[in-house]
This record gives sequence, structure tokens and C-alpha cells, in this order.
Amino acid sequence: MTELTATRLQTLKDQLTRRRQDLLAMIQAGTSDAGHDNLRRITGEVADSGDESTALQQTDLNLAEMENEVRDLRAVDRALERMKEGVYGQCTECGHHIPYARLEAYPTAERCTDCQTRYERLYGGRDVTPSL
Repeated sequence: MTELTATRLQTLKDQLTRRRQDLLAMIQAGTSDAGHDNLRRITGEVADSGDESTALQQTDLNLAEMENEVRDLRAVDRALERMKEGVYGQCTECGHHIPYARLEAYPTAERCTDCQTRYERLYGGRDVTPSL
């Protein structure tokens, strides 16, 4: 197992911080008045039920995308909080170290691969984080 050194921890923290900034910008853009005006414009310009259906579908897609961004932001915030608490890189289930390769690929990982696999089996893919 590769150790989580201070340099590697800082690299992951920088990556998470950048991701947090990107997510905040995407969420802000999605909730800005311009975004709402655009949705109002789209739904206000519908000519028939087919257009209306397309406009509503686009609105649903935009909302789903924003929900994913918010979920990702929460995962990033939890990872940064674990860093502050000094427990980042430890599995929240079993307490063992999460391999650096997993954290490098998936910096918000809360569980080791074994515990993540069990979690996904138990919850059947409902609102779970991917495993490496």
C-alpha cells in the first residue's frame, strides 16, 4: 500500500479545492437569473404540445444536472472536512486506509474498495459512490 504523505495529501486537497470552485461556479450559473430567464423564455415560446414537452424535458435535465452537481459538492465538502479532522484516507466503515491509487482516482472516496463493494450490494446502486 502506498502511503498518504503530506505532499500527496496537499495534492489531493488542491484537487478537491479546485473541484469545489468549479462546482460552485456551475451551480451558480445554473441558478442565476439568466438561467431562470432562459427557462422562462423556452417555456414561454412553445408553439404546441410537442414544443412544450421538449421544453419541460430540458428543464428536467437541467434540474437533474444541478442535483448531481450539488451531490458532488457535498461529497467534496465531506472530503475536505475529513482532511481537517485528520481522518481523510481512512475508510468510514472499517477504519482501514484507503489506497492512494483509489484516492488519486476518486478523491472523495469515503470507503475502501471492499467496503464500497459491500455498500453497493447492500443498497443496490441507490445514491452510492462508485468504487475504483
